[in-house]
Order: sequence, then structure tokens, then C-alpha cells
Amino acid sequence: MLSNSDEAPINKKLPKELLLRIFSYLDVVTLCRCAQVSKAWNVLALDGSNWQKIDLFNFQTDIEGRVVENISKRCGGFLRQLSLRGCLSVGDASMKTFAQNCRNIEQLNLNGCTKITDSTCIKMLFQMLIPNF
Repeated sequence: MLSNSDEAPINKKLPKELLLRIFSYLDVVTLCRCAQVSKAWNVLALDGSNWQKIDLFNFQTDIEGRVVENISKRCGGFLRQLSLRGCLSVGDASMKTFAQNCRNIEQLNLNGCTKITDSTCIKMLFQMLIPNF
């Protein structure tokens, strides 16, 4: 679905830094749609700096553990806030990967995530606070 038309007028006239700043105001769905426009927009849309705050509540029925793992691998260094509220399919294994990759997390909402055990939450907390735990 990506096009080779990276020479579109907007890509020529605006510096990548400005385009990246514009992309920073987009929500998750719009970023994913922009990533399909062209190769240049794919790079901009999937830049980790655009993924500092993610709320997946509206997609809770579609979110599986592998989605959380992919998010944590792609933007773990940038991610500050993640809400998995109501994501019933996310379990312990995904959260262990998340804890390894997302050391800068400041807010994590797991309300209603019934497949995540208390012991995993405690291990995640220690792993994020003490890197070699």
C-alpha cells in the first residue's frame, strides 16, 4: 500500500522535523493510516517520538499480547504513558517483554486486564526500577 511518491509537494516543501512535529499531534489510528501513505510518511508516523502516550481502550477487544510486545519493542525508549484498560487478552508474557523494553514508563493503566497476575505486576515494578532484577 506504500507508494513511491515521496516526492510529493508537502515532502519537498516542509522539513522532516516540521512534518514530524505535525505527526506528533495525531492519534494512534491516524498515525497508522499515515504510515500507509508513502515510505517517507511511514518513517515519520512510526517514529518512536510519536508514541509517547498510547491509550488502547477504544481497541480493547482487538488488542492481543503481541500488539503490546510490538509497541514495547518499537517505541519502548520513548513510551511514557500506556493505557491497556480493558484489554482482556493481554497476559503475563507480554507484560514481561513490556517491562524489559519500556524503562521510561511513568503511567501504566492495567485496569480490567484480568490475565495479568499480581506477581507479574510486582516483577515488572522491580524490573523497571532495578534494571538487573
